[in-house]
Amino acid sequence: MTATGKGDARRAAIVRAAREICLEKGFSRITVSDIASRVHMTRSLFYHYFPDKDAVADAVLDDVVGEILSKLEAWNASRETGNIDKALDDMVQLIRALIANEGPFSARMIHEGNAELYIRFIDRIADRIADLLERTVVRDFALLHGMPITNVHETFFTLIVGLISLIRSHANVTDATLKSLIAQTLHLTDYLRSSSMATAG
Repeated sequence: MTATGKGDARRAAIVRAAREICLEKGFSRITVSDIASRVHMTRSLFYHYFPDKDAVADAVLDDVVGEILSKLEAWNASRETGNIDKALDDMVQLIRALIANEGPFSARMIHEGNAELYIRFIDRIADRIADLLERTVVRDFALLHGMPITNVHETFFTLIVGLISLIRSHANVTDATLKSLIAQTLHLTDYLRSSSMATAG
């Protein structure tokens, strides 16, 4: 392994260890010594890769967000272009899966008083998902139908943050309600009606 490869592996090990310890006791209780001990390195070697614990926290957030985006990219690669109804159904399930998969991570941040870190996490997720959707789904939709909304990135960002908050605070909200909210926010209701009529015909 090259020196660069070894360095990347050590950095990844630090991030993985910090993420594991976060799930065990929360970021506020993690120390640099905890992380260094978990990956069998000295504190001085830790500081070769990260200037402080906050930098590791940011790297952990990026790690979790990266996993979420990988799943979204896989969905985008297999989706049926032009099928708005199915795309909205899929989006509801993706948001629910996102919350279920990262739930323990977020819960630990909230319960341990790391509200600022949690907000950064949700903001980062929403920003990256909005960016991906704008470059893929929105672009394809605009080519077929034009664009029914303005401020596209900001609209998707607000929608994603709102959906996450709604599902967390009202766990019994139905998929139909979530789908309707997405359609209304993105001005897709008429397109859904047209799609349903075409299918029925």
